[in-house]
Amino acid sequence: MKIQRPQSFRVFGQPLAAAILLAGFSAQAMASESVSIGVAPTASGWYFGYSELSRLISSDSPLEISVRETGGSQENTIRLGRGEIDFALVDAPGAYEAYHGEGRYQNKAIDDIRMVLWVAPSTMHWAVRQDSGIETFEDLDGQRFNPSSIGGGGEYITERVFDALEITPDYQRMSMSDASDAVVDGRIIGFSYNGIPPIPAFTEVHSARPLRVLSMSDEQVATATEKLPFLSAATIPAGTYRDMPETTTLGTYIGVASSADLSEDAVYEFTRAYWENIERLSQTFAPAQGMTPAISVENTTSPLHAGAVRYYQEIGLDVPAELLPPEM
Repeated sequence: MKIQRPQSFRVFGQPLAAAILLAGFSAQAMASESVSIGVAPTASGWYFGYSELSRLISSDSPLEISVRETGGSQENTIRLGRGEIDFALVDAPGAYEAYHGEGRYQNKAIDDIRMVLWVAPSTMHWAVRQDSGIETFEDLDGQRFNPSSIGGGGEYITERVFDALEITPDYQRMSMSDASDAVVDGRIIGFSYNGIPPIPAFTEVHSARPLRVLSMSDEQVATATEKLPFLSAATIPAGTYRDMPETTTLGTYIGVASSADLSEDAVYEFTRAYWENIERLSQTFAPAQGMTPAISVENTTSPLHAGAVRYYQEIGLDVPAELLPPEM
């Protein structure tokens, strides 16, 4: 069923009564709603991108969005479930597992998480110091390695992929900024992150202590994606980081989720303002280029928020029944 926007407001009666009603309606229409969005470490490209999209949405909707630095997707999902934030950066596997109570959310389902949209594809990076002697993933066995920022989607993906490949590093868990310092001063041999290349922290470390981004074999890609179907093969182009060749890795989608408790109007306005400003966002945040509402619907595997459904149906998209939330 296609959900229509409300009909235009019409006032009948005496002039004074009409003026009062119109004034009240105008004030309500202009009222702003303050909401928060949990993002990622400031050292990541995601923090910049989500700050930009929040600025654009705030300027073209009744929403005033405050951006909060967090550890990333997993922390955001947990905080969303606790009602500590209104919107959250999430990755595709995290959103699916949180809703269904699988994987890292086994027996801890967050059944009121609702998808809103996908922002961009994201790419896993696994990097080591060039002077470490590490050249393959197998060489990471027993080595002091940071699996990504604590609570981030990259940390979870790293653990799942390495389990699939039967690789067991000595995990050193810390924030992204601490991991960068630890690589530079030689306390760990490398670190990982799920983000948009080039990742600022990797570029900075590479200039101080040259890095090697590890490349997966076709067999490793096949093994990982068979066991983890929410991942797919991805490529980091040659020259993304100074003097580095093309690298084969894995990727997924990163987007925005909210709670079912957030109002339909708030999520509708967020979704509408985002897609109506996607070209402006793409000018400053290149990873969003080419993204469309249809991509968001086609690549979602857990229920959408009712406000997002309202927008997608309004622009003529067919939203599959399995993506309609229970409250609809």
